[in-house]
Amino acid sequence: MDEQAARPGGSTGGAAETRAARRARREARLRTPLLPEMATVPRPVVVVATVVLSLAVVPAVRTDPVVVAGALAWAGLVLAYGWPRLLGSSSRFGSSLAIGVAGVLAPVAAVLPDGRPDLSLVPVALAVGLLLMFGHQIVRRDGRPRLTESIGITAFGLALVSVGTTWLPLTLDQPTADLAVAGLVALAVSSLTDLAVGMRRLRAWLLPVAMVLGAASAIVAASVLGAPRPAAAALTGLLVAAVSFALRRVLSVLPPITRVPGQLASAAAGVLVPGVVAYGVALAFVG
Repeated sequence: MDEQAARPGGSTGGAAETRAARRARREARLRTPLLPEMATVPRPVVVVATVVLSLAVVPAVRTDPVVVAGALAWAGLVLAYGWPRLLGSSSRFGSSLAIGVAGVLAPVAAVLPDGRPDLSLVPVALAVGLLLMFGHQIVRRDGRPRLTESIGITAFGLALVSVGTTWLPLTLDQPTADLAVAGLVALAVSSLTDLAVGMRRLRAWLLPVAMVLGAASAIVAASVLGAPRPAAAALTGLLVAAVSFALRRVLSVLPPITRVPGQLASAAAGVLVPGVVAYGVALAFVG
């Protein structure tokens, strides 16, 4: 009877595990988390794509919002190409179509009609993407396997391209544009930490390393530009690096990350999402 009470659910058979043993096992798992081997392999394609997509926006941030919108649209197309493959959508064509159309329309709508960034029309682009997503599901003739999963993957992609448009309002004036440049430089430099995921001793410290690199590179960029203030630049670089790194690491455990489309999608997502972080810092520090 005592043995039966000691076992979870009162089951019989096998050796009983005490609470102390279960606690020790959980703590050991937290100290040495189990990662799939694919998550411990450096992905140079992810790093190169992140650097290219980030730095491609930098020259236009202080000059022409329309060019920034074009760069973000290109990032949205890259995401559309690999996102359904990376997350295993059962309807890759439809998912890519909806994400790609929204990925182009969202930044374009943000600079219509006069080239000044305004996010008021972005929901319209998102609505078009949603119509394509559901319309494609209606016309499918394959029995619509894993329907909910397919819709969720597409909706996630639409959210990413919508969030990416928050880089555009930062181009409205010089102070926020400088903050955006610092964030994009931090994003590119901090992505280099991904190359060290194969080093066991460093693996647990890669997030802090990425954050430090992001803050330091943002401060350097701000000192070259003459703005923003070091505190704002450091906070932007730190947060942008943290968000981008965390997203890429979450996606690194998915099996399709071993293929180029999945790696490109991971890089594009890591460039689009931090825009909302930089936008938030700009609202708090610049106004």
